[in-house]
Amino acid sequence: MSPVGKTDLIGEGDVSKADPRINLIGVLDEASASLSLAKAFCSAPSQELLEASQKDLSRMMGVLASLPKIGAEGLTGVFLAELTRLEASIARLEAQTIYPGEFIQPGQTPATGALDLARTTARRAERVLVAGFDLLGIPDQSILQYLNRLSTLCYLLILAEMPA
Repeated sequence: MSPVGKTDLIGEGDVSKADPRINLIGVLDEASASLSLAKAFCSAPSQELLEASQKDLSRMMGVLASLPKIGAEGLTGVFLAELTRLEASIARLEAQTIYPGEFIQPGQTPATGALDLARTTARRAERVLVAGFDLLGIPDQSILQYLNRLSTLCYLLILAEMPA
């Protein structure tokens, strides 16, 4: 068991919880939890997309936890397949979506409120990861692009879950 204020990463023990890598993993964990809440209120098709994204975020956390073992330079294009799959899902949703002519105010249902929270949590995760990747010299863009597109998915799901 790690001392208070410490944790382990893959290949490295007793890492300070103030370490930027722990912050990156933590913000992804929060994004996954927000997807979990949204999933609990959504229709089955939306639940499937959110479940897939939760699995992707879990894998993303694992990749970042293995930084001591693989090194920052080992993170290049590690999420291209997931990004491609997410973008295909977004394209399918966009083809079915009629965009409103004004700003929307989600929250008319638990699903739209939870999806709005998930959307903003994904956007915050992207901002934190951009700063962390810059700080740590991580060259990968696919993870950052995935998070950017995840907020788009949440927005489209809000529109899909909006009451008529």
